[in-house]
Parts: sequence; C-alpha cells; structure tokens
Amino acid sequence: MPTAPLIYNDPRNAKLNGLFFRRLYRLCLPYWTRKDAWKSWLALALLLGSASGFAVLGGYLSQLTADTTNALVDKDQVYWRLMIWMSFVGLLISGATLTTSLISTKLLLHWREWMTAKLMDDYLDKRTYYEIQKNDLLDNPDQRIQEEVAPFCQTMMGIPQYIFSSLTMLGVQAGVLMSISMSMFWAVIIYSVVNTLITLWLYHPLIKQYWNSTMANAELRSSLMHLRNNAENIAFYRGEKNERSTLQSRLNDLATAQMRIILYNLRISSVTEVMGKIFNLLPLIFIVPLYFQGEFQFGTIDQATAAAAMMLSGLSTINTFIPTLTQVVPTTVRLAEIQEKLQEVIAAAKKDSTSRISLGEAQTIRLNQVDIYTPQGEQLLVKDLSIGIEPGQHTVIIGQTGVGKSSLLRALAGLWTRGHGQIEMPSIEHLMFIPQRPYMILSDLRSQLLYPRIDDQVDDDRLYRAFASLGQADFIDQHDGLDSIKDWRRTLSLGEQQLVAFARIVLRQPRYLFLDEATSALDIQSEQRVYQCLSELGITFISVGHRESILPFHRQTLQLLAEGHWHVTQQSERALPSPALA
Repeated sequence: MPTAPLIYNDPRNAKLNGLFFRRLYRLCLPYWTRKDAWKSWLALALLLGSASGFAVLGGYLSQLTADTTNALVDKDQVYWRLMIWMSFVGLLISGATLTTSLISTKLLLHWREWMTAKLMDDYLDKRTYYEIQKNDLLDNPDQRIQEEVAPFCQTMMGIPQYIFSSLTMLGVQAGVLMSISMSMFWAVIIYSVVNTLITLWLYHPLIKQYWNSTMANAELRSSLMHLRNNAENIAFYRGEKNERSTLQSRLNDLATAQMRIILYNLRISSVTEVMGKIFNLLPLIFIVPLYFQGEFQFGTIDQATAAAAMMLSGLSTINTFIPTLTQVVPTTVRLAEIQEKLQEVIAAAKKDSTSRISLGEAQTIRLNQVDIYTPQGEQLLVKDLSIGIEPGQHTVIIGQTGVGKSSLLRALAGLWTRGHGQIEMPSIEHLMFIPQRPYMILSDLRSQLLYPRIDDQVDDDRLYRAFASLGQADFIDQHDGLDSIKDWRRTLSLGEQQLVAFARIVLRQPRYLFLDEATSALDIQSEQRVYQCLSELGITFISVGHRESILPFHRQTLQLLAEGHWHVTQQSERALPSPALA
C-alpha cells in the first residue's frame, strides 16, 4: 500500500554547507553570550589549559618511555627509578584527567539544561507552538527538544578541547620527531594530507545517508503517534491491517537506511584499516635503518613511533571531525529549525501585509463588520459580521458543519486574525475559552482544578463546593481526593473532563465564557445543571452547540450560513427548526 510521507525533507539539510555552519553558530551563540557566561568560559579555559598540559606531558612521557626502555635494554639499575617516576607521572595524569572530566561533565550538563530551557522558551514564546501545530510547520518538536540537545552539546563541547589539544600535541611531537628524523617528519605530513583527502571523499556520501536514516526514524515515529492519536477511530473501522502495512513500510524504510549506513561504514573501515597498515610501515622504512646504522638507541624507535602517531593525530583533526559532524548534521538541523520557526513567526508578524482583524479592549463584546478567513486566507468563513453581547446576553452560535462556528471562537480568542473589521472584548483575565475536549495537565487533582493558575491559594472546601454547585458533590472523593496524581486524560471520561473544566469556571468566575461543544459528553440533566449554575454566578456565556437542549439558556442566537452569511435572532423572535442545529 502506498504511504504518503508525513514529513517534508529539504535536500539542503543533508549537507555540510554554509547553512549548516551558520546554524551551528546560532545555536551555540546564546549560551556563550548570556549574562553569566563568564563562568562557562572559565570552565572552558581550564579544560583547554588541561588539554595543552596533557599534550606537553605526553611529549615528556614519550621521552621518559624511551629512557626507561634504553635502561632496560642496557640492564641499567636506573631503570627502577625511571619506572617508578613514570608510574607516578601516569598517576598524576590520571588524577588530572578525572578532575577535568568532572568539570567537562558539569559544563556539558549545564549547557544542556540551559539550552533545553531556552528552546522551550522559544517554543512557547509568541505562541510559536500553536503556529507550528496550526500550520503544520514542523514534525515532532517535542522529541527534538527532549532528545537532540544532549548529543548536540556533547559534540560541540568536544570540538574546542580536541582542537586545542591536537595543536599543542602537534607542536610538541613535531619537535620530537624532527630531532630524530626529518624524513619521518615529512612522511607523516604527506601521509596526513593524503589521508585527509581520502576521508573527505569517503564521508561526503555518508552525510546524506545519516540524514535519510534520521528522516526515516522520524517518519516511523510520526506514524506511531498518528496511530496513538487516532486509536479509537482505527478500532471502529477495524483498520489494523492497513495501519500494520503503513508501519511496516516505515520500518522497512528505516531498516534499509540503516543497512546502507552499516555497509558504507564497512567500506570506510576497510580503507581505514589499509591506511593504518601503511602508517605502521613508516617507522620500518625511515627509523629502523637509522637504528641499524647505530645513530641512536633502541628506545628511540618507540619514541619516534609514539611521536609520529601523536603528530598524525594532531594533523588529522579534520579527519576526526568529519565523521563527528556527519552524524551531528541531523541533530543540528532539527534543533535549528525550532529556533528558525520562532524567528519566522516574529518576522511574519512584523512584515505581514495581509489584512488582520483589529483587536481592542472594552467592557463588553462587540464585533464591527468582521470578516474571518482561514489562517492562510484560502476561504472566507464569516462576512461583515456585526453583533454585540452585553452582560447577561447569553448567545448561542449554530450552523451546519464547516461554516466556521469554532473558527469564530478562535478569532475571538485572538488565535485566528486573518480578515477585516474590529473585535472589542474585555481583557483576557475576564475571559475563559473551553473546548470540547478540555486540557488535562499532568499533576494532582487540585492543580487540575486551579489550572492555569496552579499557584493560587484556594482552600479545599471551596474546591469541593465547586463540584457541589454542579451537582457532583462526590466527584473529588470518587477520584481519591485532591492530592491524587493520575493520567487524568485517560482516567476520566470525556464527560468527567468536561465537569472538571466547569469546576475551573466556577472557581475563576470569568465575566465572559466561550464554550465550544463543551457539554457534548454530558447527559441532559447534567448539562442543564451546568448552565443553571453559570447563570446563577452571573457569567455571560457564548456557546457553540448542536443540541436543542441548550437553546432555552440563551437570549440570542447567531446562525452562521454558507458563504459567510449569518443571521441574528433574539429570544423573543426565535423560531428555529431542528435542522438548524445539525
């Protein structure tokens, strides 16, 4: 069965190009230029200084190894003193390594924590999360923030340390090798250049393969989330066979992508092994003949070999980072795209030349000649709407499916602004918007009832009275008390979730309340009790609904018609047939 891709794949993302390095820079810059960045810079300076110190000690240790080996070959008793001293130096290096490892780990953890918090702020700022979801701008933003930050920070932390250490090591070991054999020195230089060119040639195709694997993994994850989010509908349709086929297709794509990486890495390993064997021949060609000629002692062979290997390591810095950068390309892209989407949202708001609905503040609700379009402007939903809603003038919005009832509420909430005209409303603290499926937070029942003001100090009796006023006095006890922590979205039925939403309303008592099918899962008696409670509290409510049972609680009806037309009826004029609610 053919399956449509869920995720857009931009080919520019699968390259080590200027865009990639600009993204690296923009992701790293905020942490290293923040207010308290000097602490991180101090830790990094200690790490770089330690790296240089280790490189110098490495040079000293290679000389000490040569002296110890010569003493052993000559059967000189000084061997024991040199061996003890070399062991002591080794212990010092080990202790320093553990200390620098602790500093590095703490710095890495702090960077990861700060960067995750920054990305979460970016994700929530300017309602970026809503724009991403509304316009389908990004796949799996939650997974990107949660999983991709750690490998990105770990890779970036290793780069300056390795470069600094390699350059220091290169200088020290080059001096050692030049003092032993200039021929060996130039041989290592030439070998390094050739090895670097081969590495660049080998790893270029691997970038795209890693990217394809990441995208295949994201496709599989998105398909599994699609299955989870639509589980009930799939179960009703008995669609398991089709879903299994789709998932198997995604899994096959992922397995194929990863197998290509495995096979290509096998080719790389073969070439690397051959190059390693060639390098091992260099001391035999350039150093051993000098030993046979009696120009130096046997220990110098070990010293020259070690110096050549360390010098090659310094010269091959780029060889080391090509595989590393290859693997970090998908991580960098997926993090940078969150940052870029926020910038796009802000830039779009500044440069937007399309007509927008003007939002103003007033004591009552008034819409003046309002046109409402879908977010991308494809369809006109409501045309030239003018209506006022005074305190106590409860209003119900009805109409056929798809005419824009919920869209009108989104416009009133300031979520959809594409259109013309002016909307005047009280400030946000006097308003509440309740969807058909209320939002259930991951916390205890007390916080659930106080959301979004979970820090408010409200006594328990008031929480119990909120449910009692809705005719549900036993609700809290039935669910193990206010301190019980559960997955409330799964534990509570939709009707119970709607009761929680109305308990929040009773506690907060807004001036105006917008209900989008908010009683759809309640029985008629509970629905009537809820509306009666809202009326007694003096809350003015605006309802979107399909049930005739809610009509008696409203004094004004706004009927939305096809092609943006509408009609307002006051209670005394109402004579609506049942199909109008369909």
